[in-house]
Amino acid sequence: MKLVRDHETLENITNLIEYAFQKHQPIIDDSLFLSRYAHADCYGVYQDKQLTNLVMANHFEIQVFDQTAKMAGIGYVASYPEYRGKGGISTIMSELLADLHQQEVAVSQLAPFSEAFYRQFGYEVTSKQKIYEIPAAAFTFLSSEKKGRIVRGSWHQMKPVIQSIYQRLLKQQQVGTVIREDWWWDRLDSYYAQRFYAVAYDEKDQACGYLIYRMQGETLLVDELAYEEVFGLRKLLTYLKAHVSSFKDFLYHAPMHECIERCFSEQSAISITIKPYMMSRIIDIEQLFSKMPIIQNEIILEVAEDRECPWNVGSWLISQGTCKKVNQVGAIKASIHGWSELLLGDLTLSEGIFLGKVTTTKEITSPLIPNGKQNFYDYF
Repeated sequence: MKLVRDHETLENITNLIEYAFQKHQPIIDDSLFLSRYAHADCYGVYQDKQLTNLVMANHFEIQVFDQTAKMAGIGYVASYPEYRGKGGISTIMSELLADLHQQEVAVSQLAPFSEAFYRQFGYEVTSKQKIYEIPAAAFTFLSSEKKGRIVRGSWHQMKPVIQSIYQRLLKQQQVGTVIREDWWWDRLDSYYAQRFYAVAYDEKDQACGYLIYRMQGETLLVDELAYEEVFGLRKLLTYLKAHVSSFKDFLYHAPMHECIERCFSEQSAISITIKPYMMSRIIDIEQLFSKMPIIQNEIILEVAEDRECPWNVGSWLISQGTCKKVNQVGAIKASIHGWSELLLGDLTLSEGIFLGKVTTTKEITSPLIPNGKQNFYDYF
C-alpha cells in the first residue's frame, strides 16, 4: 500500500532502510535522505504491525528525442530477512505500476541487484556503461588542445553553465536521460563528496563542455564528461592530461556512445569494458509510441505480452505522432521486454529479429525505429 507521510511512518521506513542497507548512522534526520524522501512516494507492506517491505519511487522526467515523458526512478527496495521471499515486494510492485499508470508515468527505471528478479516485473536492461581505464602513460598519445580555456570552480559557481550545457545536450537524439531538476543536481553534489567541476570554453569564449570528477588516491575518477563538439572533448581531455603527474590511472564510467579512445593516436593501453547498468520498463506503451519518431508514415506495432501492465498488450497504429489501439496484426511484434530494449536501449531492430526477441510479418530493410542515446546515468 502507499504509505502515509507522518513521523511514525518515517521512523518505520528509515529503520528498515538502515537494517537492509547496513547504514551505520541513523538517517531519519539526514538531509540527503530527506531530500530524496521529499520527492518520492513510498509503498510498503505491514505484517505483525511492522513495516516489513518497502519500495520508493522518485518522480522525474526523461528526454524522448524532442519530447519529454514522466519517469519513476525505483530505489530502496528493502525487506527484513525473515520476510523475504514471501511476496511482499511483488504485491508492492503490482500496486505501484498500476498507480504510476494512473499518474500517466510512461517509464520506470532502476539499478538492479538482480536482473532476473526485476525481469519478472517487466523490466529489461536498457542502459550499459562503457568503462574506460586509462593509465597516465596513455596520455602521451593525446595531442594537447592549445586553444580555448578551462575554468574550474565549485558547484555553486559552475552550476548555471553546467546546467545550460546539460539542457542543450538533451536535445541531441537522447532517450531515457534524466531531465535533472535543481534538487537532484544539488543532491548529487552533496552525495558525492569532494567533487571538482571544470568547464571548457572555445576560441569565441563560448562554454562547450564540462567535466565533473573526483580524486581517489592514485586514481582520478571522472563522473561526467560532457561536450557539444569535438573541440570541447579535446579540451577536456587535455585538462585531464594535465593531471598525469599526480595520478597513475584515470577511470571513467561513460555512456555507450562515448568515443574518447579515438582521440588517442595509440589506443592499445586503454582498457574498455562494457557493463550492464540500469533496467527500464515501459508502463504506458501508447504514450511512448506516440513520442517516438518512427521512420514511416503509418505502421502497426504489437505488444505480445505484458503480465504486470496488461493495458499495453495489443496492436497499436502509429501515424504521424498519434497512437491508437487497433484489432489488427502488428508489422513488428515483441514482448514488453523487447520493446523496452528497442525503444529505451541500444537493441536494433535487426538484432532483435536475429535474437528472436522481435518478429515481423514481412522483411523490413530500413531502420524504422530509431535508436537514441543516453548521456549520464543517474542512480536511484
